[in-house]
Amino acid sequence: MTRTIAFNSFSSNLGTRVLGQEIRAQIESILDSKDFVVFDFEGVEFVSHSFSDECFGKILLKLSFEELKSKSTFVNASDLVKKTIALAINDRLKASLAY
Repeated sequence: MTRTIAFNSFSSNLGTRVLGQEIRAQIESILDSKDFVVFDFEGVEFVSHSFSDECFGKILLKLSFEELKSKSTFVNASDLVKKTIALAINDRLKASLAY
């Protein structure tokens, strides 16, 4: 089954770790249920690095990057949103390689 998280239902500007943590809990629940998750960023203008790290980067503490890619997809994200999320994920990947 495919489930969609519409990030614009939270706000058009996503900036706090607290919100990132709340949404990550939802994402992890969906991934644990073996459902495929669509991250829909339609109408989202901005995401901060701290939100992106909390929401997506910390998922990599439980799943490999390849697992995350195989169980999810991003749609309707602006270039700025894509770059910010990619930076947070890359930072987590680099940190995991340092150990």
